[in-house]
Amino acid sequence: MEGGIPDEYIVLMCGHAGTMKSSVTYSIIYNAAKKEGKKGIYLTLEQSKQSIVDHMSKLGMPPTGIENLAIMDLAKVRKDIESKTQDKRNIDWLNSILGVLKNYKDKFGCDVIVLDSLAALYALTSFKNPRAELFYFFEKIRDLGVTTLLISEIPTDRNVYGLYGIEDFLSDGIIHLKVEQTDSGSNLYLGVVKMRKTNHTRNFMPLIFEDGGFEVVRD
Repeated sequence: MEGGIPDEYIVLMCGHAGTMKSSVTYSIIYNAAKKEGKKGIYLTLEQSKQSIVDHMSKLGMPPTGIENLAIMDLAKVRKDIESKTQDKRNIDWLNSILGVLKNYKDKFGCDVIVLDSLAALYALTSFKNPRAELFYFFEKIRDLGVTTLLISEIPTDRNVYGLYGIEDFLSDGIIHLKVEQTDSGSNLYLGVVKMRKTNHTRNFMPLIFEDGGFEVVRD
């Protein structure tokens, strides 16, 4: 990718269940904070904060002591949103989550955001016009001026990178994780499907995890 994901891009981290989407994406924001001093928010709408901390610590990527990395979960976000919302039964989750992220950035600063996951966000949201509402959501994320990684599960019944089939057009980049079965077991591969304004390979390359980190094996 000519040096990595460009700043302020919105990138889909896609794959079927079991392709380590959360772990790979977390490793990106973890290393950005630990090695480059970038400030990041990992917002999980599926697992609790403690579950993420425990899982990533077992993989050798503990967030303890890394001040630049904040992990937030739905319980924390819901508490913040409900404290400012009169009608707690009809929360506008798209705008509310955008507001939480913007407030955090304005208060503490932020370079990288991870949203885990789009599927969980969609489960909270009743769309009347998905195409228009998702366009608005992506544009508001872009207005934050940060690099954003959106975890997206590929539907099993369609060859698209998001549930509504438009997320790939709205994003600046798509990274696809997949597992291939062999006689000796399962192997994980990473491919860059799309990354605007970069000269990237389109080949799928083996992705190996060892010693607390991921490594792409290039030919």
